[in-house]
Amino acid sequence: MRKRFKKVLLVAFALLLSFCTIAPLTGQPAHAARDWGGYMWKIEGKRIYVGQTGGSWKTGIKARADGGPGDTIHMGSSKSVSNSITSTCGISKKTLNAAFSFNVSRSWSTTASKTYGLTGKKKGTWWTIQYKPIHKKYKVKTRQYSFINGKWRKTSKTKWIYAKRFDHFAYRLVKSSAPK
Repeated sequence: MRKRFKKVLLVAFALLLSFCTIAPLTGQPAHAARDWGGYMWKIEGKRIYVGQTGGSWKTGIKARADGGPGDTIHMGSSKSVSNSITSTCGISKKTLNAAFSFNVSRSWSTTASKTYGLTGKKKGTWWTIQYKPIHKKYKVKTRQYSFINGKWRKTSKTKWIYAKRFDHFAYRLVKSSAPK
């Protein structure tokens, strides 16, 4: 019985000692235990404007030209639009919103509205207003940090995070066939 108790005590002491030597020493033990041996991504620098990007053309409305003066085609309807982001790399949305200076995952409704004159178009021809959302595209550079020996250390790994912000609708008037 005494030998068994000694063995149990020795094993318990060995486990306690191994835990103390494995855990990194920092001023924040809960944070260190969570991040020990881990990695994280941080934003490096400011956002960079990349350009504009558009989606595919969508059909808004069709109308037939009557050949008279003041003949127009008008489209006005509510459309759902959104901002979007390619990835987060584990960075919080709040931090990304601040880095890009807009809400990176916001959705809302807005009106798509356009009028074209059909005066001078051949009588009886069909026309369509098409529209597509135009987004401004931005990017920010991120860098990976590894938690080694109780400190965050910069690595050579970098990634770009891209975000698109809705800006406006583009429109065009195209000749089309009669509706079916």
